[in-house]
Amino acid sequence: METFTFAEAAEVTGVSKKALRNRVYRGRLQAVLRDGVRRIPRSELERAGLLTSPSNASDVSSEVPLETADETGMLNELLNRLERQAGELAELRLITREAESLKTERAQFEAALHETRARVRELEAQLDEARQPRRWWRRRPRTEIAPVGS
Repeated sequence: METFTFAEAAEVTGVSKKALRNRVYRGRLQAVLRDGVRRIPRSELERAGLLTSPSNASDVSSEVPLETADETGMLNELLNRLERQAGELAELRLITREAESLKTERAQFEAALHETRARVRELEAQLDEARQPRRWWRRRPRTEIAPVGS
């Protein structure tokens, strides 16, 4: 079974290494692990339409006009761009979720800060009141003392 490294497969198919890795990650291509290196079998590249089989290659190359080869290159380029944009979209969605989470946290912190500031103002008012000296003519009101034994 003939296999290619990602670099070799990219060179043979005209698709970038990153696009091939993305396809393997998504399960569109199967890769095998040999000696610690991930490799893509020729049969997988043929199944995905990225590579023609060797038996049909000579027949197809003589029948395929040059424009079709150019169109294939353009299609591969568009597919790579689409895969890259799909990755970027996934990253943007993740960032959006993180931003929404941070926004919720911020609202909670702001509410706690507002409550804390209100409590500080209350305590400062009580402290100011306690620090003011009492004048002798401003006595505290007496409470009624009930006679003993009655």
